[in-house]
Amino acid sequence: MNKVFLTGKMKVVPEIMHTPKGERVVSFPLWTEDDAFSIDVVYADQQGIKDFSRMVGSKIMVSGMLTKSMDRRHEFRLKAHNIFWMEE
Repeated sequence: MNKVFLTGKMKVVPEIMHTPKGERVVSFPLWTEDDAFSIDVVYADQQGIKDFSRMVGSKIMVSGMLTKSMDRRHEFRLKAHNIFWMEE
């Protein structure tokens, strides 16, 4: 089973795209708390989160699975199933 939970910060405004079916897909790097590395997160927004830009700088926990990345800069990315905003 490939299931991961990662915590970190969303430091930039996420890129938002729409599929041909009209589904909203959100993409952003998740930075670890010690800034040692980041991992790209791809999330099909089924929770209906309205404004991701207000969440920049927030600590979050992401659950999902690791997948191979098509981007040559990173070997893996996290395909998120849920995003939880954490209180500081």
